[in-house]
Amino acid sequence: MRRVIFVVIVLLAPFGVFGNTVTIEPGPEIGQDTFGCDEYPYENYGDWPTMYAGETPDTYNAFLRFTQLDEYIGYEITQARLNIQISVMYSSVWRFHRVLESWDEDTLTWANQPNHSDGEYCSESASVGDITMIIDVTWMVQNWVDEEWENFGWCIKGGWTLEIYTSNSGCVCPILVIEGPDLPEVGVQPTSLGKIKSLFTPQLEYSGGGGRIGRPAPHRSWMMGLRG
Repeated sequence: MRRVIFVVIVLLAPFGVFGNTVTIEPGPEIGQDTFGCDEYPYENYGDWPTMYAGETPDTYNAFLRFTQLDEYIGYEITQARLNIQISVMYSSVWRFHRVLESWDEDTLTWANQPNHSDGEYCSESASVGDITMIIDVTWMVQNWVDEEWENFGWCIKGGWTLEIYTSNSGCVCPILVIEGPDLPEVGVQPTSLGKIKSLFTPQLEYSGGGGRIGRPAPHRSWMMGLRG
């Protein structure tokens, strides 16, 4: 009996059953995820189902913020992992820079994008064929909840081009999984078997357009319908 109980505890612990693991999503109302493109400096892509980062063929800066992280100010974070579903054309290293100014996904463009720190970032590599990227962002998240920094999220940069599904995709949006000894579930979603399962669900390819007829799109010859 004791052995059975131990096995159940080991299996359930990663899914937040005991309240010390919490998953936060950047939903359309509670978070922010969008990008800017230098080819169209005044276009806003806040309602797109994907966002882009990288430097080929154009330059894209993606922005991601989890506003509900502010509910955990003062708590100890033992681990924080950023999970994103991706499509990548070439292998590269991607940097998640600390953003220094306020921004909003409904108004952000390349021309008005906020400043970010060049020296404060986490990084992770991705290769062709990868569908997910998991980034250890513990030290950055701890600085936010300790109020050493104000939470303006990340600016994602790197070589070539990275495509990331957003909270508007209806698929798998970026999630932030935080762990700590006494974390409450304050209006956020606990890690669930459904979310883990959805990470392995094939997603539909986006055909472009951004939801508005005639809207300028980034130049992506290798993405159907996105050639401007």
